Order: sequence, then structure tokens, then C-alpha cells
Amino acid sequence: MSLEDQIAKLTAAVEANTAALGGDSKPAGKPAGKPAGKPAGKAKAKGPTADDITAAFGEYLKAGDKDDRETAKKNVKAIIGHMEVNRVTELEPERFQEALDYLARIKEGEDPFEEEEEEGGDLM
Repeated sequence: MSLEDQIAKLTAAVEANTAALGGDSKPAGKPAGKPAGKPAGKAKAKGPTADDITAAFGEYLKAGDKDDRETAKKNVKAIIGHMEVNRVTELEPERFQEALDYLARIKEGEDPFEEEEEEGGDLM
């Protein structure tokens, strides 16, 4: 297949995808005016995704000056240590919201683990 044939094939595919996403031209094999996919009103409410977690923690770790980034790194280590994983990406999906809640509390200046440290103090 020549380069021109490949470009023509890809151009046709891009035009079909553009049309399916609401462009002006009719998508191949689908009548014009029909929406692609499910209606937005019936979509199931989902929690945060792995991409959301990665983006939130990545943004937090990159913000501020060198001292802020070092503090952020320690805070993230505290969160993942508390959640008993080695990396944020190792979290189970059902724990994503919990991790984001800890991160939000830390950003607000709280120490979400302070109570646990006090409770685990000397017993004698």
C-alpha cells in the first residue's frame, strides 16, 4: 500500500470519527442525526479513575518550590504508607476516593493521620 493510499484511508477514518462526534458530515454506516453512544442522562455515576488519581497526585507533587515539593513527597509517602501500597498506582479502584480525600485534607493543612499516631502512643 502506498503512502498516498494510507493517508487517504486515515483521512477517511478521521472524518468518520469527527462526524460520529457531532461533526457536519454523515458518519459511515450510521444515519445523520443519531447520537453516538449512550445518552448522558443515563450514564452511571462513577468514582474517580486511575487517571484522576495519577493526575491529582502528580499535580500535587509538582507544585511549588523545592521545599514544597519535598513536603509533598513526604505527605504522599504517608498516604500510600497508610493505605499499605508502594505507589499510588497500586491502589485498588474502590480506594481511589479515600486517597483523594486524604490528599484534600493535607492540602487544607490538616494531618489526617495525627489521631492515629496519638492513639498508638505509649500504653504505660
